[in-house]
Amino acid sequence: MFFIDRLFMQQDHPAGDLPLVGQHVIERVELETGEHLPPSVNQKILEGSFSTKLTIRCDGTRVRVEGNPSRWQRMDNLFGLHTLDECVAIFNNVLARYNLPPFTKNTVIQYRQSPNGKTAQLFGNGAEITAIDWTVNHEIGQGKEQSFIRGLSSMQIGRGRKPKLYPDGNTCNWGEASTWMMTKLYNKAAELKQHLKKTNVKKNLFLMTD
Repeated sequence: MFFIDRLFMQQDHPAGDLPLVGQHVIERVELETGEHLPPSVNQKILEGSFSTKLTIRCDGTRVRVEGNPSRWQRMDNLFGLHTLDECVAIFNNVLARYNLPPFTKNTVIQYRQSPNGKTAQLFGNGAEITAIDWTVNHEIGQGKEQSFIRGLSSMQIGRGRKPKLYPDGNTCNWGEASTWMMTKLYNKAAELKQHLKKTNVKKNLFLMTD
């Protein structure tokens, strides 16, 4: 069964006047006219339990959240969230903490005016998903993970999607440089062990400095 491993979402609010949320805000002015331009806001990193992270940003009109809702406040995401509604509920709970409006579904879809020669783009009155990772778990014999990944790394998926096997032998990507689709095969056990090591290091540092 597939579940959602990563989700990037944003929603525009043309009326504006939303709270600015980020780490830094840069006020911009058009030098020739003196006109004040919309502020530039960089993302704010939110840290939850078990070293989980999300990023959030609002420049007054656009709200954006990036991260892994299946891992937020959880030790791992071996079995993550299955529906977009579950993921959006996690994000909306975070947005509420910063007095930002929730992500909503699109009820109206229209074409946006595009420059000459450019493909027309669709836009709606709700949230837009800019990136999403769908994940499924596979089981193989213990100790055979790297040989399994190495074997599949000899195969090419489709046209132009060549494999890239990482030096540790625990990860292989197809179409890594693509902005449209990338396929990733990795050893989840190795990833969980690495995550556990980082958690233990942070706990030890906390005990040493307390």
